[in-house]
This record gives sequence, C-alpha cells and structure tokens, in this order.
Amino acid sequence: MIAKTPSALLGPVLLTLAVLLPGCKKEPAVVAKDADAGEVAAKVAGAGVKFQPGAWSTQVKAIDIDMPGMPPEMVAGMKDAMGHARAERSCLTKEKAARPDGDFFGQADKSCRYKTFTMADGKIDGVLNCGRNGSTQTITLKGTYGSDHFTMDMDMTGSGPGGKQMRMHVATQSNRVGECTPQEKTQADADEKAAAI
Repeated sequence: MIAKTPSALLGPVLLTLAVLLPGCKKEPAVVAKDADAGEVAAKVAGAGVKFQPGAWSTQVKAIDIDMPGMPPEMVAGMKDAMGHARAERSCLTKEKAARPDGDFFGQADKSCRYKTFTMADGKIDGVLNCGRNGSTQTITLKGTYGSDHFTMDMDMTGSGPGGKQMRMHVATQSNRVGECTPQEKTQADADEKAAAI
C-alpha cells in the first residue's frame, strides 16, 4: 500500500464487510489460517453459508485516530471528516451471492492475507495483515451477524515507508434495506463483468 491515508486503508476492508452478508447461525464454522481472500471465500462457500441478496446500507464511523508525527491540524481534519457516520448503499445480486470469490471478500490484489479468520454462531473474528511498497497494516476484525444485518469493529495499526505509525478504530454497521433498484442491479452486474475481465 503506497503510504495511503487511514481512510484509503478502509477500502479493502469495507468491501469485505459490505458484502460479507451472513447466513444462518446453524451453519458449520468457517476457520482459516494464513489464507488469502479466495481461500476464505472457498471455505465460506464450502460451509454452505448463504448470503441474502438485495440492497444493503452500510454506515462507517471512525471512533479514534492516532497518528504520531502528523501535524495536529491534519489529524483534527481527518477526525472531523471520519467522525461522522457515512452511509453507502450497495447491491448484492443473486448471482454474486451464489458464487462468492476472492474479489467478493475485497482482497483481490493479494497484498493482504488473513492471519486468522473465524465465522460461526453469529460472530466474525479475524486478523488481516497487509503490506505494500514498504508499508504494513494489521487489521483486527470483531463483529456479529444475522441474515439481514451485521456490525463490525476494526482496529487498524500500521507503519509507512518512513516508519511513521498510525492507529485507527472504525465501527461499521450494515443492514439489508430492501431490493436493489433496476439501476443498482445494472451497475452491480456491470461491476461484476468488469472484475471478471
């Protein structure tokens, strides 16, 4: 990752969370160690986890940001920008829900690996290690899920090429809000086709 801002670090993780739409609590546990997103996706599919397609609204809010060495006004600006919950609406199609892949879990670039991942009994726990171009991040995920909602806390720590440290705690809440509109479905289909190229 090229010395990105904390908000940029959220991208892969938010994709993971926005589409990690859970199924019933009666399914077998999904457990993975030292696995990429594709391997985790295969384990989830193999366990028979069912994802509920439709329109989902996801709210993300930065609870805490700590970036020693960064100018105070820049940190204050980031806290102000990210301290308010931002809602994003996404469409999970029936087709995508039926065949999740590595991209479905938001880590298609292979620069991140799950040190551990567990999904069972309405809980998700994981540790994700990422490293690109001299920067490293460790992201700890803890959340709960149901057929039409999930919550997730993410603790992110990392260092950039200059050795500067950062830490951020982000809370995410997502709920299924109905069916995808025709426009949302068209866009989701187009995104899926583009990803397959």
